[in-house]
Amino acid sequence: MKIMHLADFHLDSAFSGFGKEEADKRRKEMRDCFARAMRIAKEREVKLILIPGDLFDTPFCSAATRKTVFDAIKDAGCPVVIAPGNHDYYNKNGTYADKELPENVFVFTSGELGRFDFDELGVSVVGYGFTSERYEENPLADEVPLSSDNINILCAHTELGVSYSRYAPMNISSISTHNFLYAALGHVHSPDKPQWDNGTLVAYSGFAQGRSFDELGEGGAYIVDIDMQSKDVSLERVKLSSMSYIIEKLDITSLSRDEDVAAKIDGVIDEKKYGDDVALRVILIGAVPSSYTVNEKEICKMLAKKQLALLQIKNSSVANFDLADLESDITVRGEVYRELLPLLNSSDEKERQKASLALKIALAALDKREFGV
Repeated sequence: MKIMHLADFHLDSAFSGFGKEEADKRRKEMRDCFARAMRIAKEREVKLILIPGDLFDTPFCSAATRKTVFDAIKDAGCPVVIAPGNHDYYNKNGTYADKELPENVFVFTSGELGRFDFDELGVSVVGYGFTSERYEENPLADEVPLSSDNINILCAHTELGVSYSRYAPMNISSISTHNFLYAALGHVHSPDKPQWDNGTLVAYSGFAQGRSFDELGEGGAYIVDIDMQSKDVSLERVKLSSMSYIIEKLDITSLSRDEDVAAKIDGVIDEKKYGDDVALRVILIGAVPSSYTVNEKEICKMLAKKQLALLQIKNSSVANFDLADLESDITVRGEVYRELLPLLNSSDEKERQKASLALKIALAALDKREFGV
């Protein structure tokens, strides 16, 4: 029997890093991603879908999102169990209380443990729902309503291994001690690999499609294949995302012109075949001449033709000063350098960057030249 496990879509996210038109486009892409997941579930003959929280970014959703989600769930043609999370927690006036919610949706509406039995499948799903942005107790600390006839599966929005967490804190052993065959978890977007513990397979599905540079690479879901006779469980990762956030570090040591930096970035984009399905952040590293100041905006303009979904340039390069000369310089130049030296050697990258910039400006002024030239 096949089950689909997916979570953390955060539909109707603000996408504050984009303009209005682009943000609207990203929200539509996220809706399309969910619809694609439901189509895959139907094509793969999935018998049960588990969504452990944060399907929506708030307890409410837009009319466009409501239509897409409700229609897609209806078309999936199998039961869909939802355990609301800290973002889309159950609210009596929210989306999960909508009278038009499809009949094949089963929502945990209480913070107390509950159970949905699907006897025709031989499976029972145990879970709970957030009813506010916080759930500071271990939901499994009290009696767990397990089925004695069916395979028991946990569907839960939780933060594992953090005892002080505000998000339903528990640990793997508190899950496996109840003999769940599978624990479908949500909340952690870039999780560790699924883990077996005492006969229970515990897994976060991770993000479905990246929304920022905190969610790198391809997003997806798990198809959980259970042999109902042997109780063997296997997982298959399926891609859902239509775009990916990617970070590249690029060494620009010795380069001294924005044009040269742009050309080097252009080469990386071509080599990796990045296109309009990639949001790219390039972090510039290395040592550049002290007379050169990287202009991130100008470099982005030079690369506008690449038509990426998004391009960001972050300059983390350092100035290649002649430190030996400055150390022994008895003029004001040396005094400025020695005054800034503690900050130039700081363990804080931001402090080092500020000190380096300050030194560049000071030396340019003392040389009676325009800064950055």
